[in-house]
Parts: sequence; C-alpha cells; structure tokens
Amino acid sequence: MIELRDEAAFSTFRDALLFAAAVGAHFQREVPFNSAAGDPIRYETLTVPSFSEALISMIAANKVEHDPEIMDSARLEERVKIFEEYANGGLEYIQEQVNVRHQTAALVVIALVTEALSQTGVAEPVSVDELLSGVSWG
Repeated sequence: MIELRDEAAFSTFRDALLFAAAVGAHFQREVPFNSAAGDPIRYETLTVPSFSEALISMIAANKVEHDPEIMDSARLEERVKIFEEYANGGLEYIQEQVNVRHQTAALVVIALVTEALSQTGVAEPVSVDELLSGVSWG
C-alpha cells in the first residue's frame, strides 16, 4: 500500500484504495478483510471527495446486480464490506504483478491503466425497446 502511494504517485491512501478496489472488481478478486490486516476502512475516510462514494456504490451494485436494495442506506455496511474485499483483492493482484513482472508498483499501475484504456469495449447504441425489454410494470 505504501508503495502505491509513494511510487505510483497516489496522493492519499484513499486514492490507492479506490484504485485497488477498481482493479479487484475488474479482475473479480475478492479477499475477505481480516482484523489481523489492520483496522477496517472508515467510510468517512473514503467519501471525500464525493466521487468515492459513487465508486463504492457502483462496485456494490455490480456485485449484487439483482438486488437494487443494496443501495439502501441501511445496507451501507454491506457496500463497504464489498468494497474492502475488492480493495484487498486488488492490492493482492497488484502485488502479484509486481512480483511476477519484477517491476515497481508505478510501472504495474501504468500497465494496468494502459490495458484498461486500450480495450475496445466501446458502448453501442441501443433502442428504448431494448432498454425496457426486461422491465415489468406490474
């Protein structure tokens, strides 16, 4: 984690955690958080700036895709737990890449970002009928 902040130019631990969670979600790497690893992530630490909260919610909504109530305020703790597990998985994945590639964390981060930007997953236009095909109104 310190390598990410210092070598890969993440200005805060929060930014490194957000990146790690995105990596974990992308590679579907979830590693349960255990108390031996340290204190759990305080939600308040993550939510400033406000886009952090949006990323945490998007990751949780993607994980629990058929349960819109995951966004309910009563399930905030569950969303944070999902985020923690993906952040741990992402940190583990990044460390594996550092070990396998024999590169610094900065070079691994650059490679991951370059790979993500070069993927051709361009969104294609869809009709309203296609968007509403799975919706029932009753």
